[in-house]
Amino acid sequence: MPFTPLAVPDLPVPADLVPLLTGWPAAASPELLKGLHVARDTGLLARLRADGEVFRTDLREALAGPARSATVSFPRAALTVAVVSMVGDLLGRYDLPAGTTLGGPVSEVPTGGVDRYEQAWHTDSTPWLRPNRWSVLGLLREDPALHEPATGVLPWSLVDEHWEGAGALPAALREEHVSWRERYPRLEPLHAPVGGTVPRWFRPALDAFLGGDTPAAGAGRELERRLAAVPRWYEAVVAPTRVLVFDNHAALHRGPAIARPSARTLLRFKVDGVPEAPPR
Repeated sequence: MPFTPLAVPDLPVPADLVPLLTGWPAAASPELLKGLHVARDTGLLARLRADGEVFRTDLREALAGPARSATVSFPRAALTVAVVSMVGDLLGRYDLPAGTTLGGPVSEVPTGGVDRYEQAWHTDSTPWLRPNRWSVLGLLREDPALHEPATGVLPWSLVDEHWEGAGALPAALREEHVSWRERYPRLEPLHAPVGGTVPRWFRPALDAFLGGDTPAAGAGRELERRLAAVPRWYEAVVAPTRVLVFDNHAALHRGPAIARPSARTLLRFKVDGVPEAPPR
């Protein structure tokens, strides 16, 4: 019997917030942070935070639920940058300095292509000093040839429940540190466990670790096998009037499996993360 992915909960933007978003000071992704600064200086953010308190509570409750993710729907595609900005602001900080090598909180993500890592289960920002807690995805450009390309979300709880014992990743994966900056030799080295306080998983960065002969490497290879055959996960389509937000500390995610390059492009806003240590 084919598996039907689990549905991600949806929260509509409250009607009383739509007029505030309609006059948002940024309409394009490169202007997202600048737009938030203007909204702060003009008092627009303060009004959104006050009027959106109930919405923020509902959103946080949804993100703390089994899916560790939620979609936010709104009436017009022109509001995408505004909604992504609002959701990020309601969830946490994004004003820390961007890394010159590792990037910052705002980026554009193309969909599709052969062997793109986004199509396999992973977590965001594994080489960051502290990976972002929240990831918010909005649709910038559609590809008419694609039919409802879904993003998968896999809470770590669904992975943990299949391990024997205490229902958590093996202790070896919580203890042995992995190098996450092998591809960035000019940066300070960064070592952290796969199953640490903030779990990290990004297959292209794990070749050396998974090729080892330690108990953690063996557990890592088993985790890779299990991720390839996981029986349950959540899915949502990032659409012209729907953004997706997920807890990057509590779930893995993957983009739609599209073999060819595509015009479809997402706006990604990473919130509550630290790319690099601040200069001394």
